Amino acid sequence: MPGADDALLTDAFGPAASTSMLVPDGRIGRRLHGIDLAQPLTPDQASALLRLLDEHRVITFPHQNSSGFNVHDLERLANHFGAPITHPSNYANYGATDEPIRLKAPDDQRATKANRAFPGQIVCSPGAESAAVYVITNLVDSGPDAEVNLAGGQHWHTDIEFEPAPLNTSLFFVDRVPTPRERGNGTWVTNPPREEWFYHPDSAPELARLREALPLNGETAYTDTAAALAALPVSEQRALGDVMIRRRFRKSDPGFVVPLVHTNPRSGTKSLHSPVWASRGKRVAPAQVEGMSDDESRAFLDRLEAHCLRPEFRYDHVHAPGDVTIWDNYATLHTAPPSLSVINDIADARLLYRVSTKGEPATTLPRTDSQEWIDSNIVPPYQTPMT
Repeated sequence: MPGADDALLTDAFGPAASTSMLVPDGRIGRRLHGIDLAQPLTPDQASALLRLLDEHRVITFPHQNSSGFNVHDLERLANHFGAPITHPSNYANYGATDEPIRLKAPDDQRATKANRAFPGQIVCSPGAESAAVYVITNLVDSGPDAEVNLAGGQHWHTDIEFEPAPLNTSLFFVDRVPTPRERGNGTWVTNPPREEWFYHPDSAPELARLREALPLNGETAYTDTAAALAALPVSEQRALGDVMIRRRFRKSDPGFVVPLVHTNPRSGTKSLHSPVWASRGKRVAPAQVEGMSDDESRAFLDRLEAHCLRPEFRYDHVHAPGDVTIWDNYATLHTAPPSLSVINDIADARLLYRVSTKGEPATTLPRTDSQEWIDSNIVPPYQTPMT
């Protein structure tokens, strides 16, 4: 209820704070106004944001760049939602089993490469070089003389769910978004054909259509898996609550078994946690339902994926420079859109910074995670420097 949301915010942040809906019927997401995230949060403020995220799955804060917010602030903010992880893209040998994992050399880091594209015109935000920050951009290998490349969107997914403790929350800070609208039906890009086996070739035509109904102007698409679960018959919800899924990074890995249905420990809300891996392409190990064959698992999970991707659960989030957007990985799926992955015009630049977290929320900082927990769940071990 907007009135209750506004009361919660004004109690924590003062009379200038308010909320608005991201979609007219209010089914997913809230935009939070009058909040300066460059300022450290009090415990009451952190609690209010955690409660709103639990309730609405996606929350976004406009115009944060107007107060000097940067990526250092984003990583500090992330610590309230969980312990920031080190992102695989920042490591030269992520996934190696026979040698210590090591960070990429400074010249090979994504922030450094992005800064080379249009010198003096685009420079990454302070803090973008952190091991916990994934620089999402089409600036790498780009520049005035580069050959433009069009790339398709990703699979529907949650971030880095192949580890025993999956991510709970991800945060975006938006630096630049593309502005041209000339291709296809007045969009930034068209949706290119998929490579063979991007998805399993036996996927149903309707599921294939839902998967490819992607936004074409650089938006991030979300679907609400809590609402999708709640829309099923009660008897089916109960049956799904008993289903266990085996997830793994490589098909040869033993993996680990987790419940298909996640229960938010604070709100009690139940959601389907990423029921999509069974029919991804040849590069991704499929999830498997315990007690089912590969084909049975794929059919079972494909049906749930098609249900989750129905339009009534979908929301395509339009990014704007300065926005900070936070989403619940347990109660949503998302996908990156088709995009120009290499550009030669600064107007096509897309630059966002993402931090993702695991573990329990914290209303006060610095966090107090035990070293044993960090060593077991953050690979390689990492803690945000707090100064």
